[in-house]
Amino acid sequence: MTVAATAAGRGGPMPLPWVLLIDTPARSMIIVSVSAVILWWKSHRKCAGGIAIFAVSVAATGALAVSPLHV
Repeated sequence: MTVAATAAGRGGPMPLPWVLLIDTPARSMIIVSVSAVILWWKSHRKCAGGIAIFAVSVAATGALAVSPLHV
């Protein structure tokens, strides 16, 4: 196991390359998600299909978040 991974498990300080490696994709996914919602909201073709897909995805995410993980 790498030093960075064991430091993360102990809650210790992380080296800068590791922080950039992990945080940059996470921030990018958040920005893309928020911009997608804004673009969808501004579109003039608001349809029930989009709302249904969004509701199903939120429900699936919630179900996965509360289900126990068996690793």
